[in-house]
Amino acid sequence: MSTPTTFSSRFESDATSRVCIVSLKGSLDPLASEELDPLLKAQYAAGFRKFVFDLTELAYVGSLGIRLLVGLSNQVKGEGGVVLCNLTSGVRIVVELTKLDRVLRIYPNRADAIGAVRDA
Repeated sequence: MSTPTTFSSRFESDATSRVCIVSLKGSLDPLASEELDPLLKAQYAAGFRKFVFDLTELAYVGSLGIRLLVGLSNQVKGEGGVVLCNLTSGVRIVVELTKLDRVLRIYPNRADAIGAVRDA
């Protein structure tokens, strides 16, 4: 029996370019989405409008996690953007099945993602 993967998030920011980098680890399930939502709202309230989600260590994303990402993207539309990078194979499958890749831009690495959202 496997143990559930614990969710964690790490926020980094580049004050010069006003990019917030969010690294997610584990499973972005309903409880994790509920935990992440106020943290993202705090970043938005602090003035961040450009978000890079580094999913190198994210094993799973559920429908509420997708809803959270799309909601943030809609919130910053016209002022910034939300991009994803370093998708694991399991997360990539969910992103493609839900057509999230048509809503959010996906980059192979963090540097490309930061450059794209910074210049947007």
